Order: sequence, then C-alpha cells, then structure tokens
Amino acid sequence: MRRLFLFLLLAGCPKQDSPKEQPAPAPSASAVATVAWDPAVRNEAIKTGAVVLAKHQCTRCHTIDAQPAAARPLHCTSCHQFLKGLEPGKDQWNGLAKKYGKDVIERYQRNIVHLMRVPDLTGLGKRVRADWIAAYLAQPHDLRPLLEDSMLRHALDPKEIRDVARYFAAVAEAPDPWAAGYVAPAAPPKPDDARLARGRTLFVAKGCGGCHVFGNVNTGVDAKTLEAGRAAALLAPNLRFARERTRPEVLVDWIMDPKKVMPQTTMPPMGVTREEAELLRDYLFHEDPALAAAPAVKEPAAPAPLDRAVAYEEVKERVLGKVCVHCHMNDYEKDPGPGNLGGLGYNGVQLRMRTYETLVSGAADAKGERYSVLLPGKGETVAPIVRALLRRRAEAARDSIAAFQDHALPPYPSTPPGMPMGLPAMTDEEIQLLVTWIAQGCVGPTKITGMSGANDGYLVPDGPIAKNKGCELRMPDSKRPAWAVASEKTEKLETKPK
Repeated sequence: MRRLFLFLLLAGCPKQDSPKEQPAPAPSASAVATVAWDPAVRNEAIKTGAVVLAKHQCTRCHTIDAQPAAARPLHCTSCHQFLKGLEPGKDQWNGLAKKYGKDVIERYQRNIVHLMRVPDLTGLGKRVRADWIAAYLAQPHDLRPLLEDSMLRHALDPKEIRDVARYFAAVAEAPDPWAAGYVAPAAPPKPDDARLARGRTLFVAKGCGGCHVFGNVNTGVDAKTLEAGRAAALLAPNLRFARERTRPEVLVDWIMDPKKVMPQTTMPPMGVTREEAELLRDYLFHEDPALAAAPAVKEPAAPAPLDRAVAYEEVKERVLGKVCVHCHMNDYEKDPGPGNLGGLGYNGVQLRMRTYETLVSGAADAKGERYSVLLPGKGETVAPIVRALLRRRAEAARDSIAAFQDHALPPYPSTPPGMPMGLPAMTDEEIQLLVTWIAQGCVGPTKITGMSGANDGYLVPDGPIAKNKGCELRMPDSKRPAWAVASEKTEKLETKPK
C-alpha cells in the first residue's frame, strides 16, 4: 500500500489517537432492522474482531467504527490527504518548503495518486451481509471500477476472516451467519419480463448509471462519461454484486434514503417511493449483468532490456523510490515498513530499498537466510524483485477490472502476493527500466543525494559504497559511509544477516 514516510510529515500530518481499549459500540438509529444478540456474545465478537483488525492494521487506511486510527506516520490516507492539500503561499507550505525544499513537496504531490479516498467501514454490517464480508476477504476482487486501489493480499487466516465478519455483524446487530439456526436471506421472487423492464427503465431514468456500473449492462452511459464523473463516483460499487452483498430489505432502505443506513455516505437520496425502490431492488437482483467469460490468467514474461544505459538514479526515481520503498524502508526509520520488519499482519522479509546499500543486502527467506533480490534463484530465470512485479500483472485480472469490461472472476491466485500490493501493477516501461539496470550489473549511485541528518523518508541520504557495482548479495559495511553517519545516529543500520 503506498504510504508516505517523509519525516517532514511529522510537522504536519494530523495527529492520530493512540490505540486504547474501546467500549462496544451501541447500535445507531437506522432504517435497517436489527436482530437480537446475546449481550455477552455480542461483546465478545466485537472484542475478538477488534483484536484482529488491530493486528492487521486495517485502520492504516480505513475508518472503522470507534477503532483508533493508526498512529502517525502509519496512517496512509490522512497523510496523503495532508500532503496533497498543501497550497503554495500558505503558512504550512512555506514553512516546509523553506526547511526541506519546494521541489521535495512538489515531487510528493505529483506522485500522490492513490489512497486519497478509501471506503469508510463504520457500520459496515448494517448494509453488507457478514457472510459476504467473509467470502470477500477470503478472495478479494475489484469491487469499485473507478477506484484503482484494490484490497491488498492480506494475511488473514480463515478464523480471523470469520472474526472480522462477525465483528461487523455484532456492531450493527445484524444477522450472524455463524449462529445456530442462521438462514441466509432469500432473494425476492424473480419478476416477470414486464417488471424487469420497468426496473431497467427506472434505473436509467434515475441516473444510477452515472455513478454505478452494473456488470456490462448498457445503461446509456459510456466509459468516457463515467470517467468524467470520477470524483463523485470513485467509491461507487459495481452493482452486479448487490444480490450477494446486501440483504434485500436493506437494499430497499438504502435506495430510499442512503444516509439513514450510512450517515457518512456521499450517495444522494434517489427520491423514490418504496414501491419504486423495490422495483429497482428486483432489477438488481435478477437482471443479467452480461459478464464476459473469466480470462485465462498467466504471469507475463519479463521484458527484454532496453538498448540504452539505465542508471540507478533513474530506477530509484521512477520505480523503487516512487512505490516499492513505501513498504521497504530502512531499519531506523519511523516505520520500517511491512516488507522490511513487518506490518499489515505480515512478518516482513527484511527487504530494505531506501538506499542502494540496503537494496543489495537482499531479503530473508523463511529460515532467516539472506538472498539477493536482484539475481535469479536456483532454477529461476528472473530476479525475485522482477518476478514480484510480474505477478502483480497477473493479479490485475481480479483487482483491476475496467468499467464495461467486466468478466467472471478467475481463480484466486495461490502464488505469493504480487507487488505493489493493493496498487496498480507497474507499467511495461517501469519494469523494463529495472530489468535493464539489473542486466547492466546493478551499478550504484554516482553521487550523494538526500539531506544530512534526515532519518526518515525521501530525504534519507543515499550514495556510493565501497563495492558500488554488482547484483550479488552483500551486507552494509560496519564502517559506515560518511554520507550515512549523521542520519543513522545511534540507530545503526543492521550490517549482519539476521
């Protein structure tokens, strides 16, 4: 997940609450009917689920009921919003630009595209079935065609998935699929052709297609028009999932007055009667979304190297330092990153990409033995770092489905997660830059960059090392380069394999 780990953020990112025990939320007034939970069972389900949410750091991105937001600098969305919202001429902009350089702030603002808005999961169980939440977490997929970010390949196990789903049901006092005697909600009776046609006409007349896609159903809105309204429709889900995602009676309440179900929603009231809302519900439950067949998913081959020189500085600026480093920080930074020392429920693989020196120190396997991510392993033809980027291209068949190009979902991948998790795959050109640099011998930086004393983020110093060429594994020297000393201070970079 793309996050900012720039130490200048500590001067401006909104401060987040420290994690603390939260009382069980009381059900709020809603148009949605609740069910009776035994108070002790409900409280235990909320407590158990909250532990899982904290373990997997779900509030690094999502707002979830009364759960405490991630402490800075771990909160992806709020820090992105803060940096993107800095305005030239305003006091915060001027102060940060004076201290760190205008070009640094402008670089961040150029590169911040994702994780600016994410779904608010507060009261999720009121509007979404708990059994669907569990099914979705077991096999995440693209739910919102205009939102390029996707659910990352999390590390939840089956019990934790159930605990999270029950948490949302318990908070909302919604039906518990794991309770004795639970019966899944029945779909409304299939309407005759005339009623289905009336539902289709009403769907178009009310402009639902201006924000939502419904599989590949033609609602009179093309992809270009939908894209033009991206700002309003960014979080609008694909309505082909409504039949399995939502209880029929909840969908009617939602269509009539969304804010009574989800006060924080941006969806406006549709101005329909209950009869019309039921007509739309029946249409969404029974219309054929006209999906294409599931595509054959195959990891693409690595591109051939370019026929020009590619320097480390170009690879760092356009690939490693733009995306990869956000999960693979150095050990002494404020958030070393899920891909280094762990986070988001992962243990981490000790892969550090902030500097050339740490990049060539590789990663650790399950036994703790280090290996180069820039050289193919035994029996492989592609370096591990490139293979991870190519796997993400294959995952796009589930995670990045364009509007009106919807298809049945292919099998969920059984391979390790592709990179970058939760974000669009690297382009051909970006992957080719990395492939070329590796093919040319992984030549290191030619000059010192960054800011002396910076121990977090883009300004962490980087520079040449004693052996400044080669893709083989080599740990940082215990005698630190002069450019590194001031930033590392007493928090020394690990120079021995763990």
